[in-house]
Amino acid sequence: MKTDMRKLTINFILFIIGAALLPIGCTEVPSLGSIAPDVRYKNRKQYAISGMGQNIGDFLSSSSTLPLNFEIVNVWETNGLEISSFDEEIAVVSYNAPIVGGESEEELRLKTDTVMKPAVSLNLFTGKLEILEGNRIPAGEYHFDIRVSNTSGSTLLRDAIVIEFKEYEVASWSTGMTKAPEIERVADAPNQIRFVAHLDGTPLPGDRIDFTANRASGFKGTFVNDTPEGEIWKVNFPVKSADTYCSWQIIEEVGGVVNTTYVTENMNFVLGRPGSYVIKLFK
Repeated sequence: MKTDMRKLTINFILFIIGAALLPIGCTEVPSLGSIAPDVRYKNRKQYAISGMGQNIGDFLSSSSTLPLNFEIVNVWETNGLEISSFDEEIAVVSYNAPIVGGESEEELRLKTDTVMKPAVSLNLFTGKLEILEGNRIPAGEYHFDIRVSNTSGSTLLRDAIVIEFKEYEVASWSTGMTKAPEIERVADAPNQIRFVAHLDGTPLPGDRIDFTANRASGFKGTFVNDTPEGEIWKVNFPVKSADTYCSWQIIEEVGGVVNTTYVTENMNFVLGRPGSYVIKLFK
């Protein structure tokens, strides 16, 4: 009898232990090929200059099983702007054979192909947004919904990346200027810049400013004309970042004698989207 009681006690204890372990035994283990719930892009908000080439987006895969594939599902702009410029095709030169060095111009030509690619695309394997130089994307804030997938399925990341496009940027200016240069895109054509240099609050005519100092390091362009409204230069787009020097002509009359001197300041600017621009400088 004591033996039977002892068996019943042991069985009861084992039953209690088994019941306690049951929830642990049923805990769900992530399956092979799963996508982690915390996948995302590092630094979701990004900035770009229209017209410039740029790769954007460092994807954080967390514990997801690789490889992952990426696809743009939707693009929209905060204020409802059209996004047709994202699909505009741009000619891109790509190599179809290794470059060994010493090739003639004709040999290099035979090793290249010109292909048409959309202004903005998503790399299928890395998730990076590839923005081509020469795009005509208007200034605005663009949102991207992106689908991430692997062998187990997919997940949709809404607002995965937000890119604010700007058409131009003043990167730096010397402390000798009274304030930052001002840039305005005034028309779609012609592709030119009109520089207006202000001295003590008064705009100077074009023949009283000059961009000859350190031209080798300055913006790339062709002088067109000096006008009463400023100095005009023809440029090719995009106008890439360059350390540009502007000289103001200072005319002073002392004791009936007119003295002419020059003072030079520098700035660094970028113009992305083609068009006609006015750049105001202040001294």
